[in-house]
Amino acid sequence: MSQSDSGWRKALRHPSAWVSSTYFAEGYPYAVVHQIAEAIFKELGASLQVIGLTSLFHLPWNLKFLWGPFLDRYATKRAWLVRLEVLITIVLAALALSTTLPTVLVIASVLFMVLAFLAATHDIAVDGYYLEALDQDGQSRYVGFRSMAWRVAVFVVASPVFVLYGRLGWFPTLLIVTMVMLLLTLYHLFFLPKVETADRSFGDLLKAAATLRTLMVGVGIVVLSAIARAVVVSDRVQAAISAGPLASISSSGWIGLVLLTALLVLLALAPTLKRRMTASRSYYAEAFVDFVDQPRIGIILAFVVLLRTGESFLLKMRYAFLRDIGMTPEQFGYANGIAIWATIGATMLGGYLISKHGLKSWIWPFVIAQNTLNLLYMGIANHYAHLIGHPELGVPSFALLVGVITVENFGSGLGTAVFMVYLMRCCKPDHKAAHYAILSALMSVSFTVSGVFSGFIASAFGFGRFFGFTFLATIPGMLLIFFLPYLDGSSAQTQS
Repeated sequence: MSQSDSGWRKALRHPSAWVSSTYFAEGYPYAVVHQIAEAIFKELGASLQVIGLTSLFHLPWNLKFLWGPFLDRYATKRAWLVRLEVLITIVLAALALSTTLPTVLVIASVLFMVLAFLAATHDIAVDGYYLEALDQDGQSRYVGFRSMAWRVAVFVVASPVFVLYGRLGWFPTLLIVTMVMLLLTLYHLFFLPKVETADRSFGDLLKAAATLRTLMVGVGIVVLSAIARAVVVSDRVQAAISAGPLASISSSGWIGLVLLTALLVLLALAPTLKRRMTASRSYYAEAFVDFVDQPRIGIILAFVVLLRTGESFLLKMRYAFLRDIGMTPEQFGYANGIAIWATIGATMLGGYLISKHGLKSWIWPFVIAQNTLNLLYMGIANHYAHLIGHPELGVPSFALLVGVITVENFGSGLGTAVFMVYLMRCCKPDHKAAHYAILSALMSVSFTVSGVFSGFIASAFGFGRFFGFTFLATIPGMLLIFFLPYLDGSSAQTQS
């Protein structure tokens, strides 16, 4: 091997390269599920009710904590990651083919659910690999790379992929999407560093899957997936759940709330469960009990759920508000293209500053930047209230709106750096993948529930007061910072 060959191979195995590629591969299928699904259904004539029910494809991301422990228990995170990417590539190819068939909505709904399950499991593998391959300083140092790559993947799907669809149609566009995933899979197969030694193989997992308990869990997952698929293709179900905001909470929202409740129950019962766990030697139970067996775990859970509640409210109503004051979809797309780089830059800057000076030094400035910038939207809503619903009266300056979106995204990026670093500090070494899966599943609780209620609140308050409310919703999460553990450089890993 020549010296030049050795140089580029070393570069391809550098953390900056594989962190970027693995998190691009994490965000890529996520964006396909959450953005292309509703577009395909819309373009193929599905009703608005059915399009709204595509949110059920988020179900595996809320459920992934159930099978997270298996990725710690069997094989290595790298082995899981590569095999899941192979399967994701196959499903994307099948999805492209389905767009040429007459029963595309039914087939696509099944494929999207399968893709969502694989992508959510892939998330666990990627996050677990990141925690295994890097020490605590490295995890903070490269947090900007992972956020940047994930957001670039989302941007690629939200912008260039839609441009390709407009020019080529769904079949060739999704083939191109598949080829990108295939290239990522090949890169990880040949160049992703091997950092773990497996205690148990995939063969052991297959043997375990034959047990009655595991079989029951598998059957439950299949049933839930089948129900979700049936709901997605049925207009009648939507009519049955239209009684009000509580009735309109999606299945993923209820699952998130049930998870939070279950963890709080585990918190209360942790001492008893830990004693019984020693006798049962259940690895699956141990992962959950080990998670709640942390100092001030109740504060941690509340912080994870509440910190981004205000941002969740804002994001659900932002597009509707900007459209009402005259911003076109094309302008919104251009603005997002600019703003995403502000988010990426802020997250990378935040990760660097946290790694250099510590989380405790930067958590307040970054969280305040994330939350107070919501008030920019309140200012615009109040100033241009006369334009809401009346674009013929004029539109705000495009430059002004781009500036507000960009600045708010910059603050969001700083908050993301804080959030990602803190979540990693709450993962214990023996169950890193399982613990991160629990935390990341809980993160979606506020997004789901806030999304359900945001429309009702905005309609009742008006946009000006609504955006003021989004800031007030951030205060409980910020107050919890005073009581958080792990801000001084310690973590669940060091205290185990």
